[in-house]
Amino acid sequence: MAFSNFSEKSLKISRYLTILAAIAAPMSTAATGIACIALLIFWLISGQAPRTIKLSWQQPFGKMIVLFYVWLLLGTLYAETDWPSKLQTLSSWKKLVYAFILLGIFQQFEWQKRFVNWYVTAMVISAIIALFLWSFGLIVRPSNGAFYAGIFMTNHATQSMAFVAATLCCIFLLHETESPRIKYLLWAAIGLFLFNIFFISTARSGYIALPVAAIFAVGSIYGYRKLPHILALATIVILAFGLASNTLQERIKLALDEQANYQTSNNETSVGVRMIFYKNTLELIQAQPWFGYGTSSFKPIYSAHTASKYQDWRAVSTGDPHNQYLFIWLENGLFGLVLFFAYIYIGIRQGLKNPPYGAIAASFLIAITASSLFNSHFKTYAEGYMLAFFLGALLTRPANSNLSTV
Repeated sequence: MAFSNFSEKSLKISRYLTILAAIAAPMSTAATGIACIALLIFWLISGQAPRTIKLSWQQPFGKMIVLFYVWLLLGTLYAETDWPSKLQTLSSWKKLVYAFILLGIFQQFEWQKRFVNWYVTAMVISAIIALFLWSFGLIVRPSNGAFYAGIFMTNHATQSMAFVAATLCCIFLLHETESPRIKYLLWAAIGLFLFNIFFISTARSGYIALPVAAIFAVGSIYGYRKLPHILALATIVILAFGLASNTLQERIKLALDEQANYQTSNNETSVGVRMIFYKNTLELIQAQPWFGYGTSSFKPIYSAHTASKYQDWRAVSTGDPHNQYLFIWLENGLFGLVLFFAYIYIGIRQGLKNPPYGAIAASFLIAITASSLFNSHFKTYAEGYMLAFFLGALLTRPANSNLSTV
């Protein structure tokens, strides 16, 4: 009896630490790392690791995580890099391991509800802080080498994606609650998040990810037969923000200018360097499309390729093409890319079968899928961990078990 109580308390603490880590992920790598290590320790000492792993494996998404990670491991066998580089790349994918573990310990509806409520509450407080900083023009930390008022999380893109996740949570909570007071508060929270994403943040990834994910979320709630109405509403909202937000207009105009002039530009630009990354990555993929160059191979292969072609900023070395799909295709081949798409598809499918919280995870997965056309958000620290916690905690299927439910 004593060990049973200890076991349940340990597992309960690991769940609380998961929620803490999800909230900390966009703000502090140190706090997130400590919370992750602690949740693993309490999970292991609970004595229920074998049982929860079995529960994770029983789910389609759990199997897909294992299959994709095995392919990444196989990719290390033919990569022409040293083992420290291989292990470093594998480590960047360790978010998958956390997602797999959480599938087995968050199979209680009450804990999923707690995860969402705590996350939304923390992000409301964060959005108010950002609004205060922005209103007074206060700059508290640099963001990717630039300084923006109102940005206090890891960077402007991470802050934007954190509020995208919170907005999606609120969309589903609106549909679930019958309390007029709660609905009013949720609408106010959505307004606060939208203002942060479109007026305060300069992250173009948020401008893209939110509309795509919101359309998916609303469609999953009200049915895709109403898709024309949903698209019309989304278009009106986007146009309204586009016309009202100088920040959004300036960032979009800058992106278009950089894209149009990157071939003749004498200086590296955010969009211009991405265009060079895409072009050269595709050239390398064409030479070895099926199995790729192996896990951890991107930086040495890409650097050697560009060094032989350019003498200016276009020869810049990188380990990330700022496109998750091109990265996977180059390193792990078309087979790896197909497995990755299957991972996304299974995650979305399982989420839609487990509303409302599974659908929140599926919607955030859609958001990251969209933003990863121009970033590698599945692998980046903050966005990658946020996604892993959302998928592991909310995507899991409710199951009858003896695990603690309170």
